[in-house]
Amino acid sequence: MGEAAARSPKQHRSRRTLQRITRAALELIGQNGVEGTTVGAITRRAGSSVGSFYARFDGKGDLLRYLDEHIWETVEQQWSETLAGGLSERPINELVRGLARLYADLDLVHRDARDAIGQALRGPWAGPSDAALRTRARVWEDSQRLLLAKRGAIVHSDPELAVETVCRTLESAASLFEPVFLEDLCTALVVHLVGDRDSSLPSGANVEFFDIWS
Repeated sequence: MGEAAARSPKQHRSRRTLQRITRAALELIGQNGVEGTTVGAITRRAGSSVGSFYARFDGKGDLLRYLDEHIWETVEQQWSETLAGGLSERPINELVRGLARLYADLDLVHRDARDAIGQALRGPWAGPSDAALRTRARVWEDSQRLLLAKRGAIVHSDPELAVETVCRTLESAASLFEPVFLEDLCTALVVHLVGDRDSSLPSGANVEFFDIWS
């Protein structure tokens, strides 16, 4: 259990107050940045009191650390809920597209606030937080597991390497591609895994990823 989940109060009223403060802080930081967001502005947006804020946080820095953890716990929760929805049952071409959309959606979770908080806590050139690394590791492991479960459909001579290439590409592309380009990328990645069975490539042919761009 992460720090954010552990800090959640057991009483319903207190939990609702924390949720309002959290939501208000993320909205304001996303709009105005960390420096442009004050405790007073957060409590006003949340419809709460300054006393309620300091009953839960030692100050703004404590809030930022909590929010950093909370964002990544939210990402991991959304990931788990999507996997539970039957993504693993889809054929490999739909699985790749489903993972691509999921990577892109998760990248949007409180992105402006997430980036601002990360810079405030760790500086512009610092690496990701422990919570981010933990969540990314979970997503990475699950993605590889799901794709390798379709090993029978993969024609590449090295299925593990092919799946690793797909996962690294999806992770890197999540924040860079518009939906139409993401769809084109998914088509290329599916060809990398299973070959182009609908056109000139014979069944069982190996396809190197960068060959599709030539």
